[in-house]
Amino acid sequence: MVAVATTIQIPQPPRLKCNPDGSIDRKQLDAYFRSLAQIPNNISLQILNLSPEEELAVALIVQLIEAAVDPVTTKPFSERLKSLELDLKYRVRELSKDLEEYVKIKVVEILLGLIEALGIPNPFTVPIPFLSRTEDGYDPLIIDLFTKDGQKKVKEAASRDIERVKKFFADLESTFNGDLGVKSPDLETEETWHKIKNWFSQRLNEFIGNVSKAIANALRQIPIIGEPIYKLVIGATDPTVAIEAQFDALVKQYKKNIKEGIDKVLSGEALENAGEQLLQEVVDKILDIPIPLLGTVRDYVDVDIKGKGVVISELNFHDVEDKFKELIQKARRFFQGDILVKIYGIIEKAPKAILRNFPIVGQIFRALQTVVDILSGKNPLTDCDILNIIFPVAFGLLDTVIASFPPSINIEFVE
Repeated sequence: MVAVATTIQIPQPPRLKCNPDGSIDRKQLDAYFRSLAQIPNNISLQILNLSPEEELAVALIVQLIEAAVDPVTTKPFSERLKSLELDLKYRVRELSKDLEEYVKIKVVEILLGLIEALGIPNPFTVPIPFLSRTEDGYDPLIIDLFTKDGQKKVKEAASRDIERVKKFFADLESTFNGDLGVKSPDLETEETWHKIKNWFSQRLNEFIGNVSKAIANALRQIPIIGEPIYKLVIGATDPTVAIEAQFDALVKQYKKNIKEGIDKVLSGEALENAGEQLLQEVVDKILDIPIPLLGTVRDYVDVDIKGKGVVISELNFHDVEDKFKELIQKARRFFQGDILVKIYGIIEKAPKAILRNFPIVGQIFRALQTVVDILSGKNPLTDCDILNIIFPVAFGLLDTVIASFPPSINIEFVE
């Protein structure tokens, strides 16, 4: 007698695909991995009495997903969060940051070859200020964050020095520590890693900006090009600075109000906790913040802000708070990079005698040529290009997982 296969229903997963311009929808990226993470749980929930073969299949699917993401993302501080879905949620957030970092690191690596001539010390070969030397003698340096293997070492060092890291990032005091309604040490520490990633992204942007200023100072006395370049750099304004300052003030005030609302309930001063409503309110406001050149935060993250309870509300809050910081750094890279593109344009139009008679001009011109190719789209590094470099199996991972189902389970995809 042939055994009848059990049919389970799985929400139709989205296909991870490249847009015509080479970009990847961040909402789609998140939904793709969220669907992957839900598959093992769907099997366990819909088949009450798993056979040994089916139990093994579920375990193998989890191992398959973890084996795919382990080389390209860092493990959670606590090794395993409360669920595979939560684990992948943080890993995909890291992957999104990596796509942006990849471009900036390429630009920075080119500019590092120029800085000695400009009199700039390498700012990345210094210790990370919020980490101390580990017991085995490892001294975490900023430059370690340039590679995934280095990031894994830094994260391990941070796990041993977590209180010092939290102290450095003062705003972490309201990250899953109970001030906003949820006390979760493992999520609190995981948010720490994303603060570190955002901090690193800011260091990259600052370096690009400092190189522009150094170029302006080095070339100021050069005839024809010096003064236009100096005026360009000194007069440049970055709108992201004011937007981020307004955002920080908004979030700081809401965090204060939310904590006060919770404290009033705990003290008996109030019967109803206004904290959850305030959480939903600030999430809604953050979603509609316009990011120069990029749209709004809502364009990049899917959240349901109504009626989901305090745990989901706080998860949403930290999701959108972190996404804002990621996007503002991306926009800042565009503005800082655009200054380099314009500097290159001024030199390119100058008489050729300028390059011949002033070696520093030729050196800057050659270094900026590759940078401009990347930043201006002549030789772009698109999201799709980068994902195919750092995580080539991502696009076929869903098919690989589905193919690993045992014959005793039929899959029915539902919308």
